[in-house]
This record gives sequence, C-alpha cells and structure tokens, in this order.
Amino acid sequence: MKKLILLFSITILFSSCNTNPDYAKNLATAQKLFELHGEEDIDAQLALVSEDIESNTSYYGSETAGYDQYVAMLKGYHAAFDNIKYTANNWLPGTSPEGKLDGSVRTYGTWTGTNVATGKELNLKGYWYMNFDAEGKVIAQGDFFDFGGMYDAVYPKTKIFAKIDVKKGKGQEMLDVLNSENGLPATRAYDGCNSAEMIYNKETNSVWVISDWVSNDHYLTYLDWRMTEDDFVPKKMIPLMLGGEKGLSIAHTNSNYTIF
Repeated sequence: MKKLILLFSITILFSSCNTNPDYAKNLATAQKLFELHGEEDIDAQLALVSEDIESNTSYYGSETAGYDQYVAMLKGYHAAFDNIKYTANNWLPGTSPEGKLDGSVRTYGTWTGTNVATGKELNLKGYWYMNFDAEGKVIAQGDFFDFGGMYDAVYPKTKIFAKIDVKKGKGQEMLDVLNSENGLPATRAYDGCNSAEMIYNKETNSVWVISDWVSNDHYLTYLDWRMTEDDFVPKKMIPLMLGGEKGLSIAHTNSNYTIF
C-alpha cells in the first residue's frame, strides 16, 4: 500500500512539474488567434497581440519583423485568400532555450484556402510558435514552412524577361556590373520585386535576366526609375551593350503564366 501511495505521489509531482500554469490560457489564445485568421477579423486578432511583437517569417533571408510588418503580413494573407482554415495536427507546450516549460505554444498543422487571384487551392503544412507576455498577449511569433513552394503553387506571377547583348570581350565586365550593389541586388530590393535571376550564355555572349513582380505596374514603376532617375543603365550598362540601347530587349505585360 505504501508503494502505491508513493508511486501515486511521484506521478502527481511529475505531472505538476510537466506543465506551466499559463499554458492552458495561452493555448486558448493561440487557438483563437488562428480561428480569427480564418474569419479575417484583423481587429480581434490584433487585440490578442502585443505591440512589441517580434515576428519571424519563412521568407528566405528575412529578419525579425515588428508590429507594423506583422499587421501587414496578416492583411496580405487576408487579401490573398478566401476560406482560410487551419487544421492542427498537434498543439504542444513550448520551452525556454534552457528546456523549461514557459507557457508558450507550438503547433503543427495544415492551412487550406483558395487564392483569390488564381483560384488555386492552398494545402500548406507547417510549424508555428507563439510566445506570450505577462498579460497573456502574443509577444513573439514564428512560421516554419515552404514559402517559396507555396508562392509558386498558388500565387499569380508577373514574369519579366530581359535579354542583354554584350560587346565582344565585355561579358565578365557586364556580369560584374550586374552583380554590383546597384545592379540586380538593387532590382531585387525594389518595391514589388519578388525575385531576380541572371544567366550568361557564352555562345551568344548575352545575359538573360528573369524577374518576378507583384504586378506589371510595379515593374513599370521600377523601369521608369531605372531609365529616368537612376544612372545605372545609361552609365554602367549601355557602354558595354552591343548596339548601345538596342542591345537591351525587354518582354513585359506577359500573360498566361503556367507552371508544370
């Protein structure tokens, strides 16, 4: 009998040590936050979030974002998708870096929905965490999923193709110019640019630049900046181009983007 009482006491002690008193409350908040995301109720969502939130996204190379960026991200998803729904596989208690249960919440699951622009169905598996402050508001949040795969699968694309014919013997110099800080890195950093890629074909001595933009209007704004306000194209590129300005061919206002 004494052994049974001892075993029962140890079980109670272990169970009590294996929980955090704030976890149940924080779990309810996390579940509500996800539910409200599906309802696209931004005001109710933000009522659960601290203005000091630190948000880490799945964008490659992204840095920790603050409150305004977090709000913009939520609004972006609301605008991009209809019928957003999260189905959890697990809701789990989280720990501090030292391994101590700290009342934070972790979850594995799947987001579904329909992209408004393309009509394509979302089926996104991932992992999310939420940490909480003393008031029970989300103070830190992070996403872990294949953002690039999601974007390629369901988002609309505005692909721009540019061919640059290079003077003989100037191929490497052109590549150096395009790789410089004010070259393609500046293109990629410009508002509305989702990606920029470059390849060089030695046989034709030409460079191809393929970029993806939020919209053709975003690209045209960028192009106007490059051609009228910025001196990179006229001073750095044109002197290296075969036929001067005629060495640059751009295909935009494209349509019927398809991925296989």
